[in-house]
Amino acid sequence: MAELPRGANAPLPWRRLAATVSCAVPVDVSALIVGADLKARADEDLVFYNAPEGAGVRWSQAAGGGQRLDLDLDAVPADAQAVLIVVSLTGPVSFGAVPPPQLQLAADNGTTLATFTVTGLGPEKALLGLELYRRGTGWKVRALGQGYAGGLAELLTAHGIEVDDPGEPMAPPPPGPGLGATGGGAPPGPHGASPHEVGYAERCWLVWEDASRSLKAYRSATEHALDIRNDEVAGRVPRGRFDELMRAASDRLTADSSHLAAELTGAEAQAGAEVSPFAGPAWLTWQPRPDLAEGVLLGSLGVAELPALQVPLILRVPWRRGVWISRGTLPGDAAAYAWSLITRFLAAVPPGLVGLEVIDHAGLSGAGWLNGFDPVAVQGLLGGGVATGPAAGQRLRSLLDLVDLRGVGGDENETPAGLAPGPPVRLAVIMDAGAALDGEDAHHLLRLVEDGPLVGVPVLLVESDTPASESVRALRVRQACNNLPAATGTIADPWVGTDWTLTPDVLPDAGDGTRPPSLFSHVLGAHARAIASYG
Repeated sequence: MAELPRGANAPLPWRRLAATVSCAVPVDVSALIVGADLKARADEDLVFYNAPEGAGVRWSQAAGGGQRLDLDLDAVPADAQAVLIVVSLTGPVSFGAVPPPQLQLAADNGTTLATFTVTGLGPEKALLGLELYRRGTGWKVRALGQGYAGGLAELLTAHGIEVDDPGEPMAPPPPGPGLGATGGGAPPGPHGASPHEVGYAERCWLVWEDASRSLKAYRSATEHALDIRNDEVAGRVPRGRFDELMRAASDRLTADSSHLAAELTGAEAQAGAEVSPFAGPAWLTWQPRPDLAEGVLLGSLGVAELPALQVPLILRVPWRRGVWISRGTLPGDAAAYAWSLITRFLAAVPPGLVGLEVIDHAGLSGAGWLNGFDPVAVQGLLGGGVATGPAAGQRLRSLLDLVDLRGVGGDENETPAGLAPGPPVRLAVIMDAGAALDGEDAHHLLRLVEDGPLVGVPVLLVESDTPASESVRALRVRQACNNLPAATGTIADPWVGTDWTLTPDVLPDAGDGTRPPSLFSHVLGAHARAIASYG
């Protein structure tokens, strides 16, 4: 069975199953037996290491120190509708700070039935992974991926289990070795956090979804009203109904828009600099973060029917997919937007976590100003400077060596030959990506885009001077990325497919990317000073 995307379902031809989880850090795996309302019928419906036996579900230690749930669906009580597979973390770390966890569901003979890689997570510390549910006389599995920033206690409370101490509902089991990291990439989903504790980035996605659905309903209502008007003009029905329907649709949309705009305004107090416009006051007081932010602001979304609503578009960090910036209206648009996103990315992470690896095969991007920073910053944070010409190909191959080393579980502190020592996460910035895809290193670039983001080598590709060709390789690279317009352009929402206009938020002095923006210099300098103070 193929990997399930979030929300997908598939039939279960077997009744005896095993569920396991792979993650870069140790996780707890548990199960909830629930009724049609997704509530546990009693405390005994929670199966975990301290209560390992339930009706049709058994918890045990898996090989390699992980945890395993064995399920006999025929033994699940008739008044239970589903079994929920739960994954949770202990301690201060959240899922957004580690590679995505992957759930596996197998038959008792070892045949893999389904896998689900839970991407797009941020501050969540517990999540609903898979739902095994009745469908007629059979069973199906659904990929849920709903996270809870309040951790396991919040998740359990939401599903009918009383927790005495919300801060620490269960003592963790004895520590065991972590499992190998696996994962996949997808654009951020809208429903990662609990409805009881939603961060600013999550709130923006929820508002965007609600606005898209309201707009879809409005357009459907107006289409219906136009059909009525045709009947009125033809004399088949009395006049007046068209005006009534149009007023009602407009009033509903206006009310929805006002409510959503107020919701965004109320949530802005939670917004840090990295998710705020560059012109906003949050940047005046920016300081290096001690932890990972929720995401970075890409720009604002608008649509003609909702003139009073501008929705911030936020991309979660860490980036699980490459990011492709298309050419803009003017030659320097893509580079200006790229340095704006890089500035936000550095502002969203604690110093010592991320460094830049800027690659420019043709050497025409104008990014040579990076080499003029303090030598300590150039060597420690900028990969030794911009790689051009033959050095560009060597830098790209060295980054692939790093990806391969991490892919087989190598020491993450080991630096392959050709890379300057630096932070564990390397943001690879590929300038003039169209030219790079036409060159001899194109196949290396494709591998880096497909494999790098999952092991701490996110990739930002900037289509500046040379337009990307329509080759199969170029199309594969674009498909593996989140695609962004460098100038005002359209983006379809992921729920109903409505086109929204994205206006990128760009540094006011980014120019054409051939000189250092002042805010980028400030953020980079703050990182360098913080790292030096560590000592």
